Amino acid sequence: MVGSEVTAFNSHTSAAMVQRRCRLQAVVVTYESGASGDVVLYDNASAASGPVLMEVDQTTQGTNEVYIPGDGILAKKGVYASIPDNTKITLFVE
Repeated sequence: MVGSEVTAFNSHTSAAMVQRRCRLQAVVVTYESGASGDVVLYDNASAASGPVLMEVDQTTQGTNEVYIPGDGILAKKGVYASIPDNTKITLFVE
């Protein structure tokens, strides 16, 4: 949407990233080394539970950029990110 404000949130550990209703526009995940696994984003402002908004398979070293088309994914309660060790995540939300 033209004129929309987008905010970025970053984390190196599993955390409540956004604690308000928002639209997820993009996700950048960087996996460095060590244990690997999936990054799971939940529609929840405080815990790794509830509806899953998105899951990103991050099993090889490197960076994944996921751009969400249209108006993005609606997170009614906020976004909690569950991420494996040695992984960084940046969320772009409106």
